[in-house]
Amino acid sequence: MLYLLNLRKQSNQIELDQFFKIIDNKEKASQVITKSAFFQARKQLSHTAFTALNHQLIGDVYKHKRNLKTWKGFRLCAIDGTSIRLPNTPGIAEHFGIQKGKPGQAGCTMGMASVFYDVLNQLVIDSCIHPRCTSERECAAEHLAHAGQKDLIIYDRGYPAFWLYAFHLRHNHAFCMRATTNRSVVVREFIESNKREAVITFMPNKLSIQTCKEKGLSTAPIKLRLVRVDLPNDVEVLMTNLMDKEVHDANIFKSLYHLRWGIEENYKRLKQWVEIENYSGKSVLSVKQDFYAKIVASNLTAIMAIAGQKKATRKAASCRLKYQINSAQALSKMKHNIVTFILQAANGILVKLEQMIDYISRSVEAVRGGRSSPRSLKNIKNDIHFSAYKSAL
Repeated sequence: MLYLLNLRKQSNQIELDQFFKIIDNKEKASQVITKSAFFQARKQLSHTAFTALNHQLIGDVYKHKRNLKTWKGFRLCAIDGTSIRLPNTPGIAEHFGIQKGKPGQAGCTMGMASVFYDVLNQLVIDSCIHPRCTSERECAAEHLAHAGQKDLIIYDRGYPAFWLYAFHLRHNHAFCMRATTNRSVVVREFIESNKREAVITFMPNKLSIQTCKEKGLSTAPIKLRLVRVDLPNDVEVLMTNLMDKEVHDANIFKSLYHLRWGIEENYKRLKQWVEIENYSGKSVLSVKQDFYAKIVASNLTAIMAIAGQKKATRKAASCRLKYQINSAQALSKMKHNIVTFILQAANGILVKLEQMIDYISRSVEAVRGGRSSPRSLKNIKNDIHFSAYKSAL
């Protein structure tokens, strides 16, 4: 487990040699065990060990709420899914599925990953990886088992569904969803009315009634608040069950929904810097072990960054600009340190933790507000980590 938590990126033999150098406190790396021995040993480890570890970690973190950011008393969260590239082996392809390529291109083995994410504190509360055909809404319902009564959950378009509204209302979870404007008659009529906001009653159709009955949910009509958000070249409609207009004025929803972008930044970190699509094996088990282990490692880094950010903020109190922790640098600095922290947990590690927090607090970038950069969606090339071509540095 420690080896898999060590933000592994290089070939297994190099990583193993460096890993045992650290835990044995050696000056030079040597081959203690072979990668073949590791492959045999990992078969005895369930991936659920890492999901349980993450849930315990997150539970402990939120016991100290005074150290965490909130939005009007809510833990501000987002749920979103993403396609994730997987090794192209028969077993993995059979389990997760293959996405067809363009004419003349081979298909690509893909999975569906989804996270339940605290956007203000950069913590993954829950995560899952499933076959590519899995519904994002079903993943969301799975995540909501780990939601609290003071969570406000933001969703992108694609999630609105009557049964999901009913699911939130049944469990008293607050939400804000971006509506799909070209599919719902109710939403189109609201846009045409030019109203800033309105309370609309949603009625279930036949499919919604059937789905609700299958899930044990109420089919009673649901009242939701629609809020219009005008953009330079478009109109967005947000749907929410925050009905009190005095407490949650319509003007706050544009900035609220913008905070959802934090989950997109999280996927960028996971894919580019944590290299969550860089796998240490070619089996379904190894894919799940690597995925969930790197979620835990990224959360441990985020916790250190929270402490480092407080120190950096104090240091920059007299500066004109605000400064924030460089996430890429924080992840780089946690390599090997996760292992030593866990191994030394029973022997008093406060001094080492303070040193690490100070180290991370020095890796900061100035925050310059008001800047924007147009998104370029052309010629996007995903970085694929081929098993035979791992970095050896």
